[in-house]
Amino acid sequence: MFNFSISWLIFWMKGRVEVDNQSVRSRIPRLLLWVFPYGLISKDIALSDIKSTSIKGKNQFFPLLLGLILIVLGALSAMNKGLAIGILAIIIGLILVIAGFKARLTIDTATGRFNIDVPASQKEVLFKIEREIQNRQKQPEPKIKENQVLEEL
Repeated sequence: MFNFSISWLIFWMKGRVEVDNQSVRSRIPRLLLWVFPYGLISKDIALSDIKSTSIKGKNQFFPLLLGLILIVLGALSAMNKGLAIGILAIIIGLILVIAGFKARLTIDTATGRFNIDVPASQKEVLFKIEREIQNRQKQPEPKIKENQVLEEL
C-alpha cells in the first residue's frame, strides 16, 4: 500500500494506491480549487488490463499565474502600509506557485487512461507504484487446482 499527499496546501489529506497480484486499487480525495475536499475517486484496475505506465512532470498554469499575481500584490502591499496583509499574500502566493508543479502517473488500459497526480515532491512514490505494477505483471499468477480449495477445508 502506498500513501501520498495529494496537495501542498492540504498536506494531511492522503491518497492511497494498493497493488496486489490481481488489481490496482486507488482511493484519492478530490479537491475543488486545490483547497476544498468534495469527494473521493475510487478506481479498481485489473492488472491484466494494464498496457503501460508512464510518469511525467506536469505544470498547472492557473495556480502558477495566481501565485505570481499574489506575490506581486503582496510585495506592493508590504511596501506600502499593509505589511501583514502583504506578507500573508506572499506566503499564499508562494504556496500556490509550488502547488502548480505536479507529477503524474498515467496508467494506460484497454478501456482508457487513469491519471494519478501528486505534488512534485511526492514523485518518488509514483516511481514505487510503477515499479510495483511492473513487478506484479512479471510474476506469474499462482495456479489453483479445482479441488485445492475443497482439500484445504
